[in-house]
Amino acid sequence: KEWKIKFLGDDIVLRHVGLKILHWVNRFKEVGDIIVQFDPGHAALPWAGFRFLLKICLAEEETKDIILIGLEKITPLINRCTLYELFYLHVDNTVSQNLEKSILRLYIAILKFLAKAIQSANCFTENRVKAVFTTEDISDDLRKIEDLGRTVALNADATEAQSIRTGFERLQKLLEDVHLTVLPFGPRLDTIQKNLDRARKSEILQWISEIPYTEHHTRISESRLNGTTDWLLKREEYWNWQATSASKLLLLRGTPGAGKTYIASSVIDSFLTTPEKLAYFYCNRAEPSRRDPRKILCTLIQQLAKTDLGEGAGLLTHVVDIYEKREKEGQKSAQLSLAEARDLLVQITDIYPQITICIDAIDEVDNDTRIHLLKCLNHVIQTSKNVVKIFVTTRMDVDILNQFENFPRIELQPDDNVDDINKFILTEVQNSIEDRLLLDGVVSNEVKKEICNILCQRCKGKYLAALQVSFLCKMQLESDVKRNLTTLPNTLKKIYEEIYKGILTQEGRAPKIALNAFRWIQCSKEPLSSETLLDAVMVEVDTAGEFSQTEPARVKQLLTICHNLIILDEKLNTFRFAHLSVDEYLE
Repeated sequence: KEWKIKFLGDDIVLRHVGLKILHWVNRFKEVGDIIVQFDPGHAALPWAGFRFLLKICLAEEETKDIILIGLEKITPLINRCTLYELFYLHVDNTVSQNLEKSILRLYIAILKFLAKAIQSANCFTENRVKAVFTTEDISDDLRKIEDLGRTVALNADATEAQSIRTGFERLQKLLEDVHLTVLPFGPRLDTIQKNLDRARKSEILQWISEIPYTEHHTRISESRLNGTTDWLLKREEYWNWQATSASKLLLLRGTPGAGKTYIASSVIDSFLTTPEKLAYFYCNRAEPSRRDPRKILCTLIQQLAKTDLGEGAGLLTHVVDIYEKREKEGQKSAQLSLAEARDLLVQITDIYPQITICIDAIDEVDNDTRIHLLKCLNHVIQTSKNVVKIFVTTRMDVDILNQFENFPRIELQPDDNVDDINKFILTEVQNSIEDRLLLDGVVSNEVKKEICNILCQRCKGKYLAALQVSFLCKMQLESDVKRNLTTLPNTLKKIYEEIYKGILTQEGRAPKIALNAFRWIQCSKEPLSSETLLDAVMVEVDTAGEFSQTEPARVKQLLTICHNLIILDEKLNTFRFAHLSVDEYLE
């Protein structure tokens, strides 16, 4: 049933809670055979209480909603602690003993909760409810249980550090499964999809959106260093957002160049490995189609419209019906309006038990129309019957914060991703040496270490670090590199000013060609192909208004002339600014 209840300020979808409980029960069964062999007695009592209470609740029509939420909260904790007992408590040392004590304290808190819940549930059979188990009571109990659960997790981490054993990878997989539930339950797609031949399906998908969103993600994901951005996936705000059974938006805010897009790509990759329904979008101010709220929503719809049922996969009936209606009316070229896209997105979210949407750089949407996209996302969260999770990254724009002020957010601080930045700097310096860009590749370990240490101290963003490394690569002498390490521009604006001066002081036509490239990229209605831009930058207009052109520029030549403020996106075959802040500076 499509029931929602208020709990701690959130609209909890009870169907989602029930599905998660079923999943956890199934996961417990899967490890049951292993557990029985080792007889972890600690977990037996709380698990028995859970099963008894669940049986009572499911047998009664007037099940107290609050009890069901409590069961959903404690089930993964019992499962995780059972695994901790199985793999960690066999070691006789201080950290293992601390873990056992914290598990026992958690079990005591869970048993107290279960006792209250069973007492309250038993009242249902007498058609009366006693004031035994109030919302305030359960809130306090659950907060205590969650606090104790965090303590157990910390002690388990400490034990893990001293207790590497055979089968550790297997434990990690099991813990991930019970810590973050992936719902295997899908809708009755056989009743809501239309099977289509490949050409017809492609025609409808192209009508919805032509934006190559997969190519955008592939480019960013492939350029992300392995192991970076993992810190976000361990943040409490992120886990709470993932684990809740309420529709919710999580906002990640940060300064330019802090790595927000790489973080978004990491979040997207984490969902692409699960069966959960996902849609994502990378906004980009340099491309009109990627800063248009209507086109953004349509691209999300295109991803969610595909039913993914193998070779016979079709499209959702809602989508096909709209297209066929336009087709019959001779209005096939008429695309979805913003309001139609918003309402269709809500209809689709009502089909799946849970949908996740990720939008990167929402601040790059046009200022005049951004409010429409923000309101649409709010509308989807508030009106969807099922669970919708939305992850959004943005700069520190106030209007975005005002629209999403009631949702949880993570303010990206310099210390949050300092390890990512340091790893990025080490990789950039090493690559520059291997490619013979820095001092022709002849760099002693001592100088390399000095460069990395100083850049790690000075740089507060990945893109700034990359620019500073490229600055050092222009120097021919080791003494110049060492002398300039501490005087390098330490903000994007200052470093752009230095780069721009360098561009303008080049010999011959180079400065004019660079400015032509910047103007074409900034002012083109749609991104130009690389071949077109290489031709366009060489065009000159004389005093009589006559056009003249020499041979096209070469890719490497143009990148050098522009001092790498532009890059070539080979997958999309187009030049673009290396970062949004370049476009903003040149404006």
